[in-house]
Amino acid sequence: MTEWRVASAGAGTSVLPAYSDRLPDVVQAEYLAAVGFTGSVGQVVQVPEYVLFGLGASGEVDADTVRAAAGCLAREVRGHSHLSITVPAGFLRPLVEGFVLGAYRFDRYRSAARPIGPSRVDLIAPEVDAAELRTALVVAEAVTLARDLVSEPGDVLTPSVFADRAVEVARASGLHCEVWDEHRIAEERLGGLMGVARGSRQPPRLVRLRHLPDRGTPIALVGKGVTFDAGGLSLKPTPQMIDMKADMAGAATVLAAMSALGPLSCPHPVDAWLPLTENMPTVDPMRIGDILRIRDGTTVEIRNADAEGRLILADALVLAGETNPSAIIDVATLTDAAAIALGRDIAAVMGNNQPLIDAVLAAGARAGEPLWPLPLPPRYRSQLDSTIADLVNYTTGVRHGTALLAGLFLQHFVTAPWAHLDIQATALTDHTHGEWPQGPTGFAVRTLVDLVTTGIPR
Repeated sequence: MTEWRVASAGAGTSVLPAYSDRLPDVVQAEYLAAVGFTGSVGQVVQVPEYVLFGLGASGEVDADTVRAAAGCLAREVRGHSHLSITVPAGFLRPLVEGFVLGAYRFDRYRSAARPIGPSRVDLIAPEVDAAELRTALVVAEAVTLARDLVSEPGDVLTPSVFADRAVEVARASGLHCEVWDEHRIAEERLGGLMGVARGSRQPPRLVRLRHLPDRGTPIALVGKGVTFDAGGLSLKPTPQMIDMKADMAGAATVLAAMSALGPLSCPHPVDAWLPLTENMPTVDPMRIGDILRIRDGTTVEIRNADAEGRLILADALVLAGETNPSAIIDVATLTDAAAIALGRDIAAVMGNNQPLIDAVLAAGARAGEPLWPLPLPPRYRSQLDSTIADLVNYTTGVRHGTALLAGLFLQHFVTAPWAHLDIQATALTDHTHGEWPQGPTGFAVRTLVDLVTTGIPR
């Protein structure tokens, strides 16, 4: 664990920002040229008394630049026990967030120990508010929690174990927590969640978390929690199944964001719903052609057992709407189509309320998590019609616009202002860059924290 301090001077290895148009003169220019250090973003060079980290051109530095550069720095200085980092003016929070997130590793199942990084970091910066440092550490810790959860193997983090972890997190961060077992889920008529869970030996859970600073109208968060997705009877091929322990990243994101609200004294009440299950083909799985009844009475014909996330989200969205929230935001690894459209670094946003969508986009921009809006065209809605039920969960034979069809399916179950974040592409990264080590990213935790602490337009 690293101890962080704000100081006027430090005694550890001195770490200095370097700009491509203004290199520090503490290291000879000839040496920097010889090792190819130009001050570009992410470059790090170490000499006996100093470490330099590049930020690019001095006039182009922003929070995203600093966050990415700090992430690269963190991975290069694991051998140092004490650092004194000179903070670029006005960028303490992104520097700390980037450093903590860039240094992240999940080593729980490694048999050999690896260097863990500095035990102490002094931040050298004039007029720094210690509260800003605390905020950065709280948010980074929340992202780390999400990454830890997504990193766990599916046989370890089952729905019931996830629920137990949620109870622990709630206790530590001052949240109210309620867990529904499979009997309560049946009593509450959560037909989508029960239907998906039928194929697994692991019973489902529904977790409700509440942050209650006052009696105001809550914001509702919903997170998809499929702790392992084999595809049910629509079994995935092995290459597509490799990362399916991460199909609960939406629930991990929401739980992690909720964990930060108490420590940050968020003034707004927030209600969170986490439907948790596996999607397996083993016990009594959903058959193609089965009809499920969602909590609000909507009947859904199953056309693809691997389109299960929208079924459990439907129940949770109905539950969230019953509390009359000011807004509902759901987060889910929902469709490969969103990933194909936007690539691995940008998540999709859809919704029924433009001011809310704009607020989500603005929060993502401030947090350094790129988001892009996709439409929900009413003309596509008829593609979800069933000949024997109210809806189909998947439109067979349609290859185009399937992310939008998934969003339109979810829209059926919301009555409040609503935004849907499809993080299928961004929940994992296949290469290390900036503050994103290879593997789970914790994407959207920072966005949600920013959004709910800042407040949503009424």
